[in-house]
Amino acid sequence: MIADIEDLELAERLVMIEGLMRHWAEQRARLGLEAGLGSQMGSIMEWKGVAPRGGVSGARILLGGAGLDHSAAEVDAAVAELGRRDKRGAVLSTLAEFRYLHGAPVREQMRVVGLAEDADRTYRNWVKALHLQVLALLIARSGPNRRHTVRRFTMRRECAKGASK
Repeated sequence: MIADIEDLELAERLVMIEGLMRHWAEQRARLGLEAGLGSQMGSIMEWKGVAPRGGVSGARILLGGAGLDHSAAEVDAAVAELGRRDKRGAVLSTLAEFRYLHGAPVREQMRVVGLAEDADRTYRNWVKALHLQVLALLIARSGPNRRHTVRRFTMRRECAKGASK
């Protein structure tokens, strides 16, 4: 999905990031940061034996409490990384939390960011900057370097050292 973002126009990217941020907020509101799966003994006690695994539609136990889905977890990590960057990043991270997680009114969001009440255009610029920063972090997190282990040292073969002596 992130690879598809690179092919979109800027306006489409911002709309997509807005949707991802809303999805992140919904996931956090529903599941929170903590996740846990029920114990096997709890399932045995609830069902008086092994829980049903098949049968008619709707008879299966849904896996609830397994945590944020992948896209919401990536947005969560991007917002957290943004908050650790610098002072501006911390303000953008706070704006993300107030805008999406708390659902605060625009005036409250502006107050938290430190904007005057009549600075609507500046507020929209801050939201756009938030979306662009989250987009950049999501693209960086999905890049090829993220998929492989990075080696911080050079690997030397033992036979090569022995052959040079």
